[in-house]
Amino acid sequence: MLSMTSSVLAENSFIQIQLPHGVTVELPRNWVVLSENQRVTIEAFTQAKSEKFGVVDPSNDLTFAANYYADDGKTAVIFNVRYYPAQTVTQTDAIAASTDEIKELDDALHKGISQSLREIGSLLAWNGTTKKLINGKTVFISDYRRMSALSTPGAAFHSRLIRIFNGNKSFTVTISYREDLQLLLEPICDRVIGTIGF
Repeated sequence: MLSMTSSVLAENSFIQIQLPHGVTVELPRNWVVLSENQRVTIEAFTQAKSEKFGVVDPSNDLTFAANYYADDGKTAVIFNVRYYPAQTVTQTDAIAASTDEIKELDDALHKGISQSLREIGSLLAWNGTTKKLINGKTVFISDYRRMSALSTPGAAFHSRLIRIFNGNKSFTVTISYREDLQLLLEPICDRVIGTIGF
């Protein structure tokens, strides 16, 4: 009886979110969805920092963002989805990606993340990019650790970018959790990643 109750509670703790282009993901009910105004502020901040380093990419759009706040009131999880409508790489290309192509993607992402973190934190470790299957689809997961100077100053975050190539419906999911809460948050973030569908 206890295991059935636990199972029901687990199912009820998550809600499926329907996003543009047929993308779905399940998030915990206690995560806070950021408003349009908050997303615009994040976009403006990101663009301003990118322009400073000459790394402007107007071809992407932050469509959805949500945070989880710990009992101390500070951000403990950051989740967002960004679309790339100008992308031409497809799932067929992703499936056929060679080791050299994955290395090229990894190098580009490593450089981009390092530059974007220059004034808002620091890159603690870059663990690389791997090709994986999630729900039968080919994705590329980049794993890294960073120090935050904004949302939770001085806190180390474990971050993952899940890059999905699907032509003009391509998107990236970014999910980061505070490392001091790893025991609690890592399995939740792993479950969220495992529910990505498109």
